[in-house]
Amino acid sequence: MAKGKFLFGFLLGGAAAFAATRLLAPESSDELRDNLARKVNQFRDKAADYADFADEGLDEFTDIAGDTADDLGQTATSASDQVKSAAADLKDSAADLKDDTADYADINLEGQSAFAEAKDADDTSSAATSEAPADTDSAEK
Repeated sequence: MAKGKFLFGFLLGGAAAFAATRLLAPESSDELRDNLARKVNQFRDKAADYADFADEGLDEFTDIAGDTADDLGQTATSASDQVKSAAADLKDSAADLKDDTADYADINLEGQSAFAEAKDADDTSSAATSEAPADTDSAEK
């Protein structure tokens, strides 16, 4: 009989646990599977939305980066053209200055040779006049 009481108590405890589980459980296993499937689908939808949002952001970033690169390229080309133009102007100015300097050098050389000729002419006339009075002094004695 002791075995019968144990078996009866075991069955009665199992029935009480089953009843408590059914009464206290918020939903059945079918409902739980349905809710879980619904949550998984919602998660997939949100993930797809975030992926679309990231793709749009990446496309926008790519467009902005391309436009910025084009603008920087145009600015660099414009600056390069301006530098080339300024260099050409400086080269022309240097060539003009070199020509002017050569003209001044020619004038300077012409002036120096004219000065040398005048000095030579003055020296020869001074020598002639210096010699004349010296001759007159010798003649007077």
